[in-house]
Amino acid sequence: MDKKIFDQENQHLEETLVKLKDAQKHVESSMEVMGAENLQKLKELRETPETQMLDFHMFMERMHEQNVAFNFKDKYQRVEELKSLLNEPYFSRLCLTDKTRKELDDIYIGKFGYTEKNKSLITDWRAKIASVYYRYRYPQKNVKYDTPDGTEVRDLTLKRTFEIDKGTLIKYYNNDIQLDESEIIAEKIGKRTGGVLEDIVETIQTSQLDIIESDPRQICIVQGCVGSGKSTVAIHKLSHIFFNFATLIHPERAILIAKNQILVGYLSTLFPKLGIFDINYKTLRDVIINLVFREEMPITVDLDSHLDTSNFTLSDIKKVEKLLANVHEDYAQKLKELFEKPEFVTFGGFIYNSKVPVMENLREAIDDMEEELQMQEEALHANPNSIKAWLFKDNIKSLKKLVHQLKKIKENLKNEALPKIISDLKIKAGEKLGYLETLIYIFVYAELIGLTKWIKFEYCVVDEGQDFSTLEYLVLGKVVMNGRFCILGDLNQSYKNDGLASWEEISQVVQEAKKANVFELETNYRSTKPIIDLANKILNPYTKDYLPKSINRIGHEPKIHKLPTFNDVIKTFTAELEADLKQLDKSIGIICFTEKTMEHVEKVLKDLNVPADVFIKLDEKKPISYIPRGVYLSMFENCKGLEFAKVYVLDLNLDKIDNFTEAKKAFVSVTRAMNELSVYSVK
Repeated sequence: MDKKIFDQENQHLEETLVKLKDAQKHVESSMEVMGAENLQKLKELRETPETQMLDFHMFMERMHEQNVAFNFKDKYQRVEELKSLLNEPYFSRLCLTDKTRKELDDIYIGKFGYTEKNKSLITDWRAKIASVYYRYRYPQKNVKYDTPDGTEVRDLTLKRTFEIDKGTLIKYYNNDIQLDESEIIAEKIGKRTGGVLEDIVETIQTSQLDIIESDPRQICIVQGCVGSGKSTVAIHKLSHIFFNFATLIHPERAILIAKNQILVGYLSTLFPKLGIFDINYKTLRDVIINLVFREEMPITVDLDSHLDTSNFTLSDIKKVEKLLANVHEDYAQKLKELFEKPEFVTFGGFIYNSKVPVMENLREAIDDMEEELQMQEEALHANPNSIKAWLFKDNIKSLKKLVHQLKKIKENLKNEALPKIISDLKIKAGEKLGYLETLIYIFVYAELIGLTKWIKFEYCVVDEGQDFSTLEYLVLGKVVMNGRFCILGDLNQSYKNDGLASWEEISQVVQEAKKANVFELETNYRSTKPIIDLANKILNPYTKDYLPKSINRIGHEPKIHKLPTFNDVIKTFTAELEADLKQLDKSIGIICFTEKTMEHVEKVLKDLNVPADVFIKLDEKKPISYIPRGVYLSMFENCKGLEFAKVYVLDLNLDKIDNFTEAKKAFVSVTRAMNELSVYSVK
């Protein structure tokens, strides 16, 4: 580093910090109106690991509702942004010149923007001009970036990256053609502890940026290899959308959906770090319960039964769609015949629309006729002695009769047609419906009756999308507006019977997916090269598709322990774990393939006196607090999507894998590890 340049940059940093501190004081001072007790409560909820983000959000929402005019949420969000900026105001500096060689203002890029006196001191990473940092590795001519007025072309004369920690400039380096950015990425990843999701604002790669910047009005499907940052990219995409499409898609009307509560909670840890406080994050089960309740569907459900949807295939869906098409034809014919009756033919008929629910057609017909009836009654009232009075009276009589018959058809749909088609599908609506039957019922209900009380989400991210069935996507398509999805997953991690075999299956049930933007992420950033080599060795006998490519991050070789007895496994594992616990400076994941082993491990942890505040047992039915330095115990089924600095996998004998499904399970378990991996089994 050049000392003169370092001193100049350090001075600029200090001047920036002064302005940020002044801004922070101003905002915090304005928030004192909320009361010291409320602010302290909010701080405790935000900073306490045991707190569920839902509790924090609910408390903040209550404060906002009580002080709408004050716009509390925006001010609180600004406080959080300034707090982040005071730790690290920016991470890069760009210098752009135009064709006349007239130098533009330097652009300092940070996680959030900061403007003072109409001058941008820090440019938000989501701003269009910031894409230059991500798309151009070193200074060069004719770099391009989008603006509201079109594409701008400039010369990039300087790209400088900073390492700033707690407001202190550690070092800087100029990005030039000799600089290997993969080494920088490897270094940053090596410092992570795992256990919680971290932002990648400083290290977003071009392939990831393409996904983040893709138009949210078009469905986006991402096949991402294990450890490619799919989940992180998804949340950065949401942040980017809320910044650049603020009037089209609102955080409170967007949702992130995952298969289980463990993954939903894990992903939610990243939202506040990117300034997202209002978004919904749920499992599909949560959405189903809310939907049934809000629409007041006449069913009771038990979503813990009949969980496997694999028996309801695409061909079964097509059969149901055929049944529904027949119902549409039947009611279109009923309306046609009704309006063709001599006494009703003068009222213009009705154009049936099979693209909307049957009930919506009937409501529209009734509304039209009731509006006509009101007009006729008003005309009669205004002209009781008119020569046309007899005509008004005759029309009123006919319209009342027509409306009555339309309402009878409407009741017939709800009370006879819907129950009949449900019965034909072997669903007993009078009994508690399991998960599978509830999904089918919702689909039929949405097509025939329609979802009139449900407000569709403006955007939906589906994480681990390979684990959702076509039936689940069919229902998701009913609750999200215009197919605005970002679906991310890895087919090599799809080992359940009802998961997807290919991404093309989605287009069979979500119309907009036929024109999807499809992306592929093929580089693993999570794990060291030895871990990725082992993972690929596991899958290689069964597939060559979508195997992760390593960034060649150096690390220890995985330890493969094959011991004579189960007691030997527990004894050796205990000794290794005890050594790790002497200085717990990372996250440790312990993955078990059997309940018996999990019980033994839990006893081991108790005997080793692992403190309760650093021990997390992953249970999808209980709230979970994620911490960067802790011991996580999980059954295999609950570990997908998570990452830990060190991973122990128990009950996995790599020599006994004899099919693709078992290979996928092994692949998922070993790739939870970032830096160290130990696999234990009985010979």
